[in-house]
Amino acid sequence: MKNLFLMASIAVAASPILASAASTSLTVTGAVTPTSCIPTFAGGTTVDLGKLSAKELNVVAQTNFPEKDITLKIACTAPAAVEFAVTDGRGDTKAPGLVFSPTGFTGENLYYGLGTVNGVAIGGFGLRVGIPSADQQAQRFLVRTPDNLNWRTPRSLMVSNAPTSYSWGEDEVKGPIAATFHSFPMKVAAAIRPARDLPVTTDEYKVDGFVTFDVYYL
Repeated sequence: MKNLFLMASIAVAASPILASAASTSLTVTGAVTPTSCIPTFAGGTTVDLGKLSAKELNVVAQTNFPEKDITLKIACTAPAAVEFAVTDGRGDTKAPGLVFSPTGFTGENLYYGLGTVNGVAIGGFGLRVGIPSADQQAQRFLVRTPDNLNWRTPRSLMVSNAPTSYSWGEDEVKGPIAATFHSFPMKVAAAIRPARDLPVTTDEYKVDGFVTFDVYYL
């Protein structure tokens, strides 16, 4: 990520007729961003999965909710390349062993928590990758991690947890593309863990997922 920094030092010298006591320096830093970008979700920031009755839950396997479509839209005042990372606000409530990846990749880093009932994790949800666009032109989805900063095409087709970050562009070599309007469609794929692993209760299981999308300039 590129920032424009202003640095300055100020030296103060004593008058020749006075004895020198000491000197110090002052560093002034700041940043000037090249543009302003505003991320929003088409249709709002709440995804209603609907309801499942207890009798619909599979006893020995996960029960999937119907998938929901969402789109992350990023509008900029001037062409800018961006990347984003997703932080799970319910990371300690993921039910283990759930599968969402259409390409067969598994792992709890590929999905997010959905809250608990009587201290037991209810399930989880994943974000399936759609085809991103920049100024209405389809782009290739890209990923990088702190231990490999080279942009590449992700294999799982799921949006993983931070610190993994994502962007889009023409190809891996050129990397993220600058545009004034970015659009990234996804599908919310949620599931409840096997019913045998849930506590018996007469109350509703309150599904409660929460994630934060942090968008950064490049």
